[in-house]
Amino acid sequence: MKSKTPLSEREQGKIELLAADGAPPHKIGKIVGRHHLTVEKHLAKPDAQERIQNEKEQLSDLYRGKARACVEAIDTDKIGKSSALQLATAAAICTDKALLLSGDLPQFNVTILLAAVDSIRAMRAAEEAARPQLPPITE
Repeated sequence: MKSKTPLSEREQGKIELLAADGAPPHKIGKIVGRHHLTVEKHLAKPDAQERIQNEKEQLSDLYRGKARACVEAIDTDKIGKSSALQLATAAAICTDKALLLSGDLPQFNVTILLAAVDSIRAMRAAEEAARPQLPPITE
């Protein structure tokens, strides 16, 4: 059974941290062992909103820094290795997270995405066509 006692400072902090990271009230309630309405009531308080906004800004700065570090770590040597792809992916994820937390939601352009997919398919087709064809094995 969920507790009816007031939220402790520790519970409040955890609720605010989880909310800043984007968790919904029902999930936060399950994590801290409180009813989602208790969580929602706390999240509606102006002082909690201010702390959550501050935490979002700090997280946004942290993710931006991590994204920058990932991009800066890509050098000429790593471009040819799969780890460069991993770093680029991590940078993109960190950048997206930073944008979401700061409220600077990127505009998603399906036309650009489809053009990128078409380019990748054309590159793969060209690579396949350039591969030498081995004669069939006969016995």
